[in-house]
Amino acid sequence: MPIIYTCICRAVDGVILTELSQVGGNADQVMQALMERLVEIPEALPAGTRKTFSQTNTDTGDFFGDLVAACTGGYVNMDGSEHFFHITLKHGVYYACISDDSDVRGQQVNFDFLDGLETHFTKEYKESRIAKAKRLGFQKKFLPSLRSKMHYFNVNHTKLARDAKVQTLLNKIEDMKSVLDSNIRLVLRNQEEQLDEMVERSSEMKRESVVFKKRADILLQSNKRKQKMRCFVYGIFGVACFYLLLAAGCGFTFSACRVRQSSSGEK
Repeated sequence: MPIIYTCICRAVDGVILTELSQVGGNADQVMQALMERLVEIPEALPAGTRKTFSQTNTDTGDFFGDLVAACTGGYVNMDGSEHFFHITLKHGVYYACISDDSDVRGQQVNFDFLDGLETHFTKEYKESRIAKAKRLGFQKKFLPSLRSKMHYFNVNHTKLARDAKVQTLLNKIEDMKSVLDSNIRLVLRNQEEQLDEMVERSSEMKRESVVFKKRADILLQSNKRKQKMRCFVYGIFGVACFYLLLAAGCGFTFSACRVRQSSSGEK
């Protein structure tokens, strides 16, 4: 198993923010002790650098190597195998993992794993939130991503070790995924706003249509009443005109017409 333990630790005080172990033992205790020593001796691992140490480091000129040997002696001798500590420091955060892979190419893959972990972690959490987090403060939310990445690198460790460009592509894919995710969220938000606006306009148009229908009904009834009134007036006017015509010839009481009719009867 190439990567058996990994953790993310705040550099200023050595607090482990999240961790994952694939085997039993005291890896977490050893790493915590190591981080506490790094806080006391920050020049051992300057910002932006990466180092690999093992329990068999006998270079007495490298104080940090001797330190790792002292801290990890009890751990690495539990099963008689040799373990390697891969640590990198970026933006005030230590990214570390323990592996049992002695192949240099495999160790490079482990650093690629840490670089990918750093990329994802810094995109998920801002520096202000990292600075205020408690011990294992990101364990619950970040653990699934941590487990997924560790599983991927362990399963594909041999394949990744053969191709040094794979991690670069993976990082680019991760960046593309983040950009696509942001774009999708932006598009969905815009579409949601547009849908809300369309629904609001539709509701407004519906209300306006109801008001228009009411006004149209009122106008129609008014026109009907006006039409009836005009017919009534025209009828009265017609009767009056007919009466005036008869009155012009027969008189207002029609007496002249009756006299003429009676005279005709006597003849």
